[in-house]
This record gives sequence, structure tokens and C-alpha cells, in this order.
Amino acid sequence: MPARKGLVEESQPFEHDSGLVSVDYTRLKIDSAGRIVIPAEMRAAMMVKPGDTVSARVLDGEFRIVSPEASLRRFQEVGRKWRQKNPGVDLVEELIADRREEARREAEEADEWRKAQGLPPLE
Repeated sequence: MPARKGLVEESQPFEHDSGLVSVDYTRLKIDSAGRIVIPAEMRAAMMVKPGDTVSARVLDGEFRIVSPEASLRRFQEVGRKWRQKNPGVDLVEELIADRREEARREAEEADEWRKAQGLPPLE
């Protein structure tokens, strides 16, 4: 696809596989209301369409927009790498055990408070 400069008003077709895709820098104009039009090629690479919600932040002076799909894929990749380095560890069971322990401590604290107030403990 030839390089384009500036804004393109017409919708441009863009095909890609289901993996994460990069698009080279493109100059975009900010209108008087602070809006930026994201070109079709970039929207397709981000796997977003009109009406979708994205996350944005400024990091070291760069405005970054991340689609939910890209975030999910990055998170899944981190999880795959973690599982490879930690075989046999069940994070779900660890999380459940942590939450049960936390609930037990909170119940003990509540019973101590109730006792100090002259109230019967919860069952």
C-alpha cells in the first residue's frame, strides 16, 4: 500500500490476519474541538470500529490508544509466558485460597469488634 500524507476522507480497505499489526506513523490533524480522526487503516490494525471503546494514556509525551482486543492479546501472551516459567502452579486455586483466608481474617476482625461493642459474634 503506498504511503499517504495527511487526512483521507474516503474509507480505505485494509486487510490483515488476526494477529497484532503495526501501521507506520501518519500525520493527523487535531480539530478545534480536540478531535482526531483515526484513519481506516489504523482502525483496522487496532481491530476497532465506530462505537467501540478504547483505552488511552499519555506515556513519555506520546498519546497511546489501545483497543480491548490488543490489551487482551497482550495479557494472554503474558499469561502464556508465566505458565511456561511456572508449570504446575494453579493461579485460580491460589486466588481462591487467598480470598478465603482474607474472608476468614475479616470475619475474625468483625467478631472482635462486635465483642468489644457487647454484641454477639456473627455465625
